[in-house]
Parts: sequence; C-alpha cells; structure tokens
Amino acid sequence: MNKLNIFFGAILFIGTIANETFAQTTLKPIPFDKSALSGIGLKKVELKDEPEREFYQKRLIRGKDLSVYIVSSQSWTTRMNDFSIDEVVYMLNGKANIKPDQGSSNTFQSNEFFFIPKGYTGAWQIDSSESLHYELSIITTDRSASKNEQLTVPQLYSKDDLSGINIKLNDSGSYEKTLTTGAELTIKLKAQKPIQKDLKDPAKEMIIHVLSGQLTIGDSSGGEQVFYTGDFFMIPAGFTGQWKSDGHGLVKYLTIEKTNT
Repeated sequence: MNKLNIFFGAILFIGTIANETFAQTTLKPIPFDKSALSGIGLKKVELKDEPEREFYQKRLIRGKDLSVYIVSSQSWTTRMNDFSIDEVVYMLNGKANIKPDQGSSNTFQSNEFFFIPKGYTGAWQIDSSESLHYELSIITTDRSASKNEQLTVPQLYSKDDLSGINIKLNDSGSYEKTLTTGAELTIKLKAQKPIQKDLKDPAKEMIIHVLSGQLTIGDSSGGEQVFYTGDFFMIPAGFTGQWKSDGHGLVKYLTIEKTNT
C-alpha cells in the first residue's frame, strides 16, 4: 500500500468541512482552522488495505482549484510508485525519511515545507516515535494528465530563502521567486515593503502563508481580516478588495496556486 492510495482513501472519507468557498455570498479570505493545525479534532479513518494502521485526517477546505487537509499517522514505512499528485506538505509534528530510487535520501522535520512531485518513486518512512505525526497537505482538487519530468525527488525549501537571507527587493520595493513549478502546483516566495493597494482584478484561487509581518485583507462588503506571522489562509477565486501589508521593514509570504496549463 503506497502513500498515494492511503491519502486518497482518507480524503474519500466524509469528514468535517471547515470552510466551503461556494457557500459565501460575499467573497472573503478563508483562514485555516487553527485547532486542526494544532492536531485537534482529527477523525480516525480505517484504511481498507491497512486496517491495523492508526490513521487520522480532516479536510479543511475544498476549493475550485485547491484542497487542504490535515493528515496524521503512527510511525509507518511504505513505498510510493509513480506518485500521482503534486503535494505541498508542512510538517507539524514528526518527520519523514525518504529514499528515492534515483537521487539522494533526505529527511523532512517539523516546521519545514517540502514538495512531493508527481511521479516520485521510492521509499517513504513516517517517524513519530511513540506519538502521532501530522502534517498540513495541499493538493489540487482535480488531477493533471501530465507531470514535470524534471521533478522526480521531494524538495525541501531553503531555510535561508524562507528566512529572507537571500531577498533583494527591486526598485518598486517587491520580490518574487518561483520555488517550484510542478505539473499541478506552483509555489512562490514573495516579499515587499509595507504597502496598501486595491485588488481590482478578480483573484485566482490562492493559498497564502505569512512568513513575517502582517497582512490585512479587506473584502467588498467593508469587512477586514488580519493575518499574522505563521497564519495560513485562502484567497477565493474572483475575490476583489484591499490589501495592506505591514511589518518591520519587510513582509514576506508563500503563495501556492494551481499551475497554469
């Protein structure tokens, strides 16, 4: 049983949906459930092919383009054969040890972002000692028929990049670096001086993780939501409103969106 089948077996389970974008009359940013990110309220799921495995999951958001889950397991070793999705993972507890058939072994630990490419083949070990691992998992809602042949091994995002060490703002006071362009998901690191602007063009569905600073997002009804360092939220497709960033000289954040095809 590989991780893909385990994952899709879990997401087919009818769990609690924290937010549904289509239920909103006024489009608003959708914050991630902080209790779920803390490991609270995850539902135990029996995996058909591995009934002895202790496994939990919760769906946070199912959007038009992107879906977000919390996935949890006891320590376990499995194998991926031609993994059939792009997946962005933020490890919340525990670690993952990978040994690809082609390429170098690596370890992904708590508070690290990494990317699992569509097509990955190799060993995968979850290590949570006597506890349970859990992770934030971001995938596309629908599958792509193709894959990026240049991406074959899970990728750990540079801590120097995410810490802002390598950021140099351009003349307009902004920065953008594409970290990954997969067949299904595109991940970018962005930074800017504190600014305020109108979001007049309808937005593409996008997940944002605030790495430093504060983002205030105003919607068309006049409401505002404030997101701080460490927060995750989704901008729904078609959103218009206001964007205000503030911080100690620099605001930086990750964006995750569906790859243009």
